[in-house]
Amino acid sequence: MKIGLVSLGCPKNLVDSEVMLGLLSAAGHEITNDPAQAEAIIVNTCSFIGPAREEATQAIEEMARYRRAGSCRRLIVAGCWPQQAGIARLGEQFPEVDAFMGPDAVPRIVEILTGERPPAPGAAPRYLYDHTTPRLRATAPWTAYVKIADGCNHACSFCVIPGVRGRYRSRELESIVAEAEGLAAGGAREINLIAQDTTAYGSDRYGRHRLPELLARLAAIAVLKWIRVLYACPALIGDELLDVMAAHERICTYLDVPFQHAHPDILRAMRRAGSGDEYLGLIERMRARMPEMAIRTSLLVGFPGETEEHFAALLRFVERAQFDRAGVFRYSREVGTPAAEMDGQVPAEVAQERYDRLMGLQQEISLRRNERWIGQTMEALIEQPSEEGRRWVGRSFRDAPEIDGTVVVSAPRALRPGQFVPVKITRALPYDLEGRVASGT
Repeated sequence: MKIGLVSLGCPKNLVDSEVMLGLLSAAGHEITNDPAQAEAIIVNTCSFIGPAREEATQAIEEMARYRRAGSCRRLIVAGCWPQQAGIARLGEQFPEVDAFMGPDAVPRIVEILTGERPPAPGAAPRYLYDHTTPRLRATAPWTAYVKIADGCNHACSFCVIPGVRGRYRSRELESIVAEAEGLAAGGAREINLIAQDTTAYGSDRYGRHRLPELLARLAAIAVLKWIRVLYACPALIGDELLDVMAAHERICTYLDVPFQHAHPDILRAMRRAGSGDEYLGLIERMRARMPEMAIRTSLLVGFPGETEEHFAALLRFVERAQFDRAGVFRYSREVGTPAAEMDGQVPAEVAQERYDRLMGLQQEISLRRNERWIGQTMEALIEQPSEEGRRWVGRSFRDAPEIDGTVVVSAPRALRPGQFVPVKITRALPYDLEGRVASGT
């Protein structure tokens, strides 16, 4: 059969999609990017917040048109939404869908595609892929995600992930290294490590945190150029991790650390450890070891009980922290979470106004952080030609794929996607940098 797949949500979900594509391809099915040509379509959903479910709804309804037209003989909805909402409810909402499956059913995708009834989503998903699992990557050949763990043991009061993805479970260290070696042998030059919490890696399987050891092992893979760590819990970023990052050139001096807020009242209500002052101390330690460290964070505004005083403290924290990148989210009231039942729900228009103010501040900070690079030379990974002639779009070590900004490069000659080139930065924008290929290269 010709199979189409729509992958929604985060890179962690994308890896599940790539595994399904790999299993289907290994079973002899053909993969197509054109849903009009697909005989079966899979929509792998995210349900983290309301907007994610709205996106999933649109995608399912769009693919259902092909099912009704008869060109698609089987429509499957996979991922977090069936796990969270349950099959019965979604079946009423989307009668054209032939099967709903949660994350634990990923290894059964071939059988489900051909008519087997998927298992009902369980209360505690346990599935983990390993280095022997077939996988058909949907990213560019020079970059890859490696999911080192799944699930989450944190109990943030606003978050549905523990209920959707289950308890935290680490993959075997040797399996991760073997997968990275295979990806490097296949052309990958950038590895992005992902999990709900990468810094907790090993705590369940080995009884201790082993991310520093894993990074050191991966840094020994000579073909790799960049190793990047995403989704790091601030409470688990210790000196050992920072020392390993500083010691190995292949490990990007980049961390994605979701601080979420800074005021102790809101952090306590969120059930998150730490404080704004402790976070600032961590940022200072990070930049003391690695002055060029790029720090990305996620921040949440409009959480129940957030007052103007609380929000003002968050603004002061962001001004002092000087994040290179920040994603700001408006609180989403998720059924089944403790925060949904809290008093003091913030009106949507107030949350939007705070979102706008915080985003405006962060844009100013991001521009200042980018301006520090003007006149300096940095390495860029070229990914595609620009729409303007003799210009190419790439990324630096400061830019995670499809999350952060870009580096637009002027070059006197054609560049090759996947190529690393030194670039002298000539202009800074709030999210992007511009430059030209350094002379003599």
